[in-house]
Amino acid sequence: MEWLVPIVWLLLAIIFVVIEIVTLNLVSVWFAIGASSAMFVAVADYDNYGLQGIVFIVVSAIALVVIRNWSLKRLKAGSIKTNVNSLIGKTAVVTKKIEAYNVGEVKVDGMFWSAKLQSTDTIIEEGTIVEILEVIGVKLIVKKINKNE
Repeated sequence: MEWLVPIVWLLLAIIFVVIEIVTLNLVSVWFAIGASSAMFVAVADYDNYGLQGIVFIVVSAIALVVIRNWSLKRLKAGSIKTNVNSLIGKTAVVTKKIEAYNVGEVKVDGMFWSAKLQSTDTIIEEGTIVEILEVIGVKLIVKKINKNE
C-alpha cells in the first residue's frame, strides 16, 4: 500500500489542474504545485502525513506569493483589451437630445452610445456634431463642435 498515498496526491494535483483549466483564473494551479511536491515527499516517506501536509501548504503558499504577481503581469490576466479609448477625439452625431444632468445618445462608427455633456450650461439638439472628450464606463463625455474652430 506504499503507492496509495502518492497516488492520492497525484489525483489531487490533477483535480487542481482541471479546475485551473476550467476557470482560467490562476486560482488552483498553486495547489497543484503543492500537491505535486507532497506527492514526491509521499514517495520518499509515505507514512509521514504531517510532513506531506506541511509541504503541501508551504509549497502552495510560496508558489502563490512568488509566482502569482509575475504571471499576472506576464499573462496580463484580468485585463480586457478594448478599443474604447480610440473613440476619444472622434466626432459623433447626436441621435437623442443631450441636456444638462440628463443622458442623451450619439452615434459614432455605426454604434449608439449614451452621452453626457462636458459642461452643464448647454443643450445639444439631435443632428448636431459633437467631439468625444472622454469615456467613463459606458458613457461618452462630449462637447459641441464650434464652427469657428
